[in-house]
Amino acid sequence: MKFIFRLEAPLRLARHHEESSRRALGKAMARLDACLDTLSALQEAMFLETAAQSAPRQGEIWIQGQNLYLDWVGGQRGKIGQSRDACVAAEKSVAETRADLVEKRRAVQVLERLRDRRLAQWKLEESRKELAEGSDVAGRRWMAQRRAESG
Repeated sequence: MKFIFRLEAPLRLARHHEESSRRALGKAMARLDACLDTLSALQEAMFLETAAQSAPRQGEIWIQGQNLYLDWVGGQRGKIGQSRDACVAAEKSVAETRADLVEKRRAVQVLERLRDRRLAQWKLEESRKELAEGSDVAGRRWMAQRRAESG
């Protein structure tokens, strides 16, 4: 007789949900990485341009160039702020998706533990049945042997 776990379909479905959640976490982490890369690039550009503007100069200072630089810095700061906000949102999404994955993993583990317990119970019952059948066969042989000796 073969072991049949009656909750196999819900277990497969729970595994499917877990895998979907795992893929969603991967996508959320990729978005976070991209966001952090963008933020890093913006900050690096700001640092390099500020360093270039801070370098000692000889000769005339171009006022219009300084005004353009200050406008660029203001725009860059805005982009950096937006990028930081996007990174915070991406981190929140990763945390939520990770929590969802943990919940889905626990559901799978519960069903797997239940299946393992039921399988162990089934094996024990099968072993007991085999032992009982073996005892019956041994008892019949003993009775047949006793009859043959007395008859």
